[in-house]
Amino acid sequence: MLNIASVRLCTQAEGPGKRMAIWLQGCLKRCFNCCNPHMQPLIKRELHTEEALIAKIQEAHEKYGICGITLLGGEPLLQAKGLLPVVRWCKQKNLSVLLFSGYTLAQIQKLPLEGAQELLDFVDVLVDGEYVDSLYDESRGIVGSSNQEIHFFTDTYSLKDFKSQVQVEVLVDGQGVKFNGWALIPKDLGAFKA
Repeated sequence: MLNIASVRLCTQAEGPGKRMAIWLQGCLKRCFNCCNPHMQPLIKRELHTEEALIAKIQEAHEKYGICGITLLGGEPLLQAKGLLPVVRWCKQKNLSVLLFSGYTLAQIQKLPLEGAQELLDFVDVLVDGEYVDSLYDESRGIVGSSNQEIHFFTDTYSLKDFKSQVQVEVLVDGQGVKFNGWALIPKDLGAFKA
């Protein structure tokens, strides 16, 4: 079972092209000014089987024509073993996989988390490293701070795909108002009140 904090079936603010964004619940990091602090606690949120998540990805692909998925959190690598069937299926369907992790590539290669290293075999792009607020940087689109690195494991994307302007999407539905894309910090929220 995968512990999911949130899913957006189609977004253009969480990586190149139309993508399904999957936020996983739970993170051991405590980055100052984390954009998703509510996704840090290791608590149960929405439990999904791998098959149910694959069905959602299939739905997003058929309905919106997504080109891939983005795994964020929380920390996706805490659930690497459960994500393996999902990313394998994505690769079989020629859907790209973008992974955000608070761990660096060097740390991931040494992590004792089951499935973490194998997961990288199915990832096109890894954005690694903790968010460091004092190193805030908008120059690389969705990458938050200058210490974070972008690793391209396939030729599906390149650095130019991540230099686009910062985007924020707002979704209003029966459950309320949700923001995704570039993290909004309190000083930025005033722009939406007008």
